[in-house]
Amino acid sequence: MTTARAAAVAAAHFDIIGEATELPGEVDTNFRIRSGDESYVLKISPDSTTASLLAARQFAMIRLAAAGVPYQFPHPPVGGEAIVALPEGGSATMVTWVPGVPFADAGRPIELAGGIGLLAGTVVRVLEGFHHPALHRESHWNLATAPTVLRELGPHVVNPADRALIDDILDRLIVQIPKLQQLPKQVIHGDINDLNIMVVDGEIVGLIDFGDLTYSWRIAEVAIAATYTMLDQDDPLDIAAEVVAGYAQIGAVSAVEAELIYDLIRARLAVSACVAASRADQGNPHHVVSEQAVWELLERLDYVDSIAAGAELAAAAGKLRPETVHMIGDRRDAILGGALSLAYRESESGPLHIVRGEGVYLYDEWGRRYLDCVNNVAHVGHGHLDVVDAATEQMVLLNTNTRYLHDTVISYAERLLAKLPDNLEVVYLVNSGSEANELALRMARAATGRRAMAVLDHGYHGNTSAMIDLSPYKFNGPGGGGRPDWVTVLPLADPYRAGSAGAAAYGEMVKHLLDDGEPVAGLLAESIVGCGGQVVPESGDMQMVYAAVRERGGVCIADEVQTGFGRVGSHFWSFQLHELEPDIVTLGKPIGNGHPLGAVAVTRAIAEAFANGMEYFNTFGGNPVSAAVGLAVLDAIEEEELQENADKVGGFLLAELRGLMTQHPAIGDVRGHGLFLGIELVADRASKTPDAALTTAVVNHAKEHGVLLSIDGPHHNVIKIKPPMIFSMDNADKLVAAVDAALTEA
Repeated sequence: MTTARAAAVAAAHFDIIGEATELPGEVDTNFRIRSGDESYVLKISPDSTTASLLAARQFAMIRLAAAGVPYQFPHPPVGGEAIVALPEGGSATMVTWVPGVPFADAGRPIELAGGIGLLAGTVVRVLEGFHHPALHRESHWNLATAPTVLRELGPHVVNPADRALIDDILDRLIVQIPKLQQLPKQVIHGDINDLNIMVVDGEIVGLIDFGDLTYSWRIAEVAIAATYTMLDQDDPLDIAAEVVAGYAQIGAVSAVEAELIYDLIRARLAVSACVAASRADQGNPHHVVSEQAVWELLERLDYVDSIAAGAELAAAAGKLRPETVHMIGDRRDAILGGALSLAYRESESGPLHIVRGEGVYLYDEWGRRYLDCVNNVAHVGHGHLDVVDAATEQMVLLNTNTRYLHDTVISYAERLLAKLPDNLEVVYLVNSGSEANELALRMARAATGRRAMAVLDHGYHGNTSAMIDLSPYKFNGPGGGGRPDWVTVLPLADPYRAGSAGAAAYGEMVKHLLDDGEPVAGLLAESIVGCGGQVVPESGDMQMVYAAVRERGGVCIADEVQTGFGRVGSHFWSFQLHELEPDIVTLGKPIGNGHPLGAVAVTRAIAEAFANGMEYFNTFGGNPVSAAVGLAVLDAIEEEELQENADKVGGFLLAELRGLMTQHPAIGDVRGHGLFLGIELVADRASKTPDAALTTAVVNHAKEHGVLLSIDGPHHNVIKIKPPMIFSMDNADKLVAAVDAALTEA
């Protein structure tokens, strides 16, 4: 029907003169009729929609309106008939216009979740006892027919993994059939979704579209409402619990109903996905409007503990006492050892149980999504498919050690060297950053014939015994044994806390310390000291340290385990920030995007000194699978321009965080390069007194609001920011907002 014809129908049959504009619809063709300051909705239903069904919908709308709730209300035709039969076929009805925008278009405000549940409960209460024979009908959208719908339409889902997910939900429903048969039934709206809930100024003002009014399970009303409120939310199960709690304020909930809410949410999602797949070629955008969000939520919930989630929603309905359903923390403590730490143990909700990662997000067992701002291991994003595919394809083909020739291993070493200074000509592949630093130590000793080493204060270089001895962060920390006599600790020239004494003065101090101890084989140092608090030393100071070590016959090792592979944005390696040329570079963490991989790049002279007759063999270091993974990571960095992204987004983030300093005196300093940043919090800017308690509070507050940060520095007052390199401007905005909100509340 054209808009001109719609306007004519409105005028002739409803005495409403106005302009017609077409609206979206699944079955009916809908038009908004503007008549002066008033608006109406003209609905043209196909011949398959019987007059009896249209009448049932109108009776339900009248019943709801009589209860004083602002829903759509039928506008009667001028001829007195209930339904207008059109000569060209189909039927016309008119309903009042509900103002506002759909919940989805209003930004899905989470504070309305309880109100949406209350809306569903109100509809159920008002329609209780309402009967009409036309509403006892089969429909894809009647949740009581979900098992049949999934059997019939599931084959339209062609992706095997997606189909398996649908089949899993169907199997769960089949198991639950005895309980499903116990569910109370009545007439329900049947489609309280994110496009049918109307919002004005942050408040729910009405409900539209009674096209799916049906006789179904009573509890399906809140399950459907919760389903569409959960879409695109960081914390979908908490949102669902709020919807259910709102519903329970007024809607009746039996114990068996409460137990099945979570299963019905997944069933509704599966039905939506299957219906969209079956209609993909029909060209109606309304059929697939929520398809992407539905699949994303389905996949997230696939990792959720369904028993725990069901108990959580039942508790929200008031039918189960909330209990701890996971004892995994106690099991971990009992069997994995007390020396292992857990993030957020001190927060109100305790440590996280993470079950999945994707892109810049981590997901817990409840399906809650967290913006990961600290995992620099997942350099090109959690679960990067090209990296996963590279590992899988090579593992199927071959995985062995370096005693055999393999071109992938050689190709990877060549690609690494091409990214490094020309003086580095030889690569050794290992399994981790700790192992890379351990090997670098052996090489420095082999090249110089010396044992002692120099490090920067507060540095951390790995978890082996030798690396603990070379990490002031560890040996001067809790449980540490203090500085070994063969280690010279050089001061970390922190521009914020110590200021710069000037390269010459700092150099004299360094020379004195080097001359005062055993001659060193070399220096092992980060160019940005991460565990020291994301400290960026002055370039002149770093150059002076390198020069002093070399003047005394030592070699210089750049630890790029945390900061390499484009993370600093302006350069591929952080030592390039200071115009340094190391003799050895050690690599780890981001090199394999979570796959255990590390590398040592070294000058040929040092490599030759190391090849002194003792064979170097590493069972797993340099295996073809690791090499394939490493190549895929390099490809992703280059093809997705992730170094450029780190430079752009990191620069924006640094500026925005520094902008917060005008509002929050607790921010003493914001520093770093690219996507390797730190925020130092203090009790007083003048004295620079560290505020560890505030730092913990801010990080825990951010975690509760879906943003993961971590703490480091010798005073435990520096917030570390080192997210996956695919971090976007929107992600940066969310991070800044989380820090701002946490500091404001604190």
